[in-house]
Amino acid sequence: MAEDLTRREFLKSAARLALLAGLGVLGLRLLRGGVGAASGRLRRAQQACLNQGVCRGCTAYSGCGLPAALSARRALSGGRP
Repeated sequence: MAEDLTRREFLKSAARLALLAGLGVLGLRLLRGGVGAASGRLRRAQQACLNQGVCRGCTAYSGCGLPAALSARRALSGGRP
């Protein structure tokens, strides 16, 4: 009892489904905290240094996104990003 679709109707339905899936993925990414580098810059702007810029020995060093910590990690890894 399945209704036969013409090629045009099938392509329209497939395009609608792909568009709906794309919108769903975009909505989920926005709900999770933004897209790409912009959300990283926002998180860094909201952080505050806990140890007056002395990164070694800081409890937040491994997860810190502030420029001083990023630079210290890069220097300790031999210059690799």
